[in-house]
Amino acid sequence: MAQRQSRVLRRAQGGEGFAWPTSMSLSTSPVSLLMAGPVVTITADTLLDAAYKVLVERRVSALPVVDTQGRPLGVLSETDLLRAGRMQPMSLAGVQVLDLPSEPVAQHMHAGVVTATADTSVRECAKLLGERRIHRVYITKDNALAGVFSTEEVLIALREERIGTPIVEVMTNPVSTIHFHAPVSEAAARLDHAGIGGLAVVDENGHPVGMFTKSEALKARNVATDTKVEDVMSYGMLYQNSRTPLFRAAAHAYETGTRRVLVMEDRRLAGILTGLDFARLLGGQS
Repeated sequence: MAQRQSRVLRRAQGGEGFAWPTSMSLSTSPVSLLMAGPVVTITADTLLDAAYKVLVERRVSALPVVDTQGRPLGVLSETDLLRAGRMQPMSLAGVQVLDLPSEPVAQHMHAGVVTATADTSVRECAKLLGERRIHRVYITKDNALAGVFSTEEVLIALREERIGTPIVEVMTNPVSTIHFHAPVSEAAARLDHAGIGGLAVVDENGHPVGMFTKSEALKARNVATDTKVEDVMSYGMLYQNSRTPLFRAAAHAYETGTRRVLVMEDRRLAGILTGLDFARLLGGQS
């Protein structure tokens, strides 16, 4: 919560009571007004397990990798860590979901960093997120990393823009789900094969009871593969009525620290809005 408040304070320059001027469109303003910072970085020789600990401590899903002069070389994400873990010997099968090898991040990071300048508009940065299917753009100033614009900042912008479109009109459907008694190994495999960031965990009636994302997969890396999903899932979830306006769903997602909104219609799970969905909408994409 403190991290989210600091971003609002920097953006507002006046505290939690700040209201964005109605005459100013936040989406067309420079991203420097909304970006988060300072940027937490790691070096190319950082070991994977140490990098994962930084991700958890800082509550982020990716870290830029820099050289000794602070110049960006690449990005290490939760997806990269999961892929690295799956490279372990098959002898570990049945014992652990995955195990992080004692290797430097340079061997597993994505080379190159998607960046934008501080005067790029918020909307253009959101559009970049949607087009590149990434969750963050790093902001540069004088060839140095000055901040980051992520799906969290997208939620702030959507809230301030007061976009009233009902979320049923922009949600993704169907929702990828998994039964709460399924083994964690199956959940991890589903994330991998489907190329998605998260699964809605449902009970015997199909009602959502939690979420299993890449974060939960990494946290569960040392548990037995037959562990039930319910034992490792996150209970932190957000669901909204299908007629909820987009800005209100974004506001709820921001305040609760949730990046996925489960959409309910007639007491059934009808769709989902992810961080990338929000980014595409702010960027003016269908």
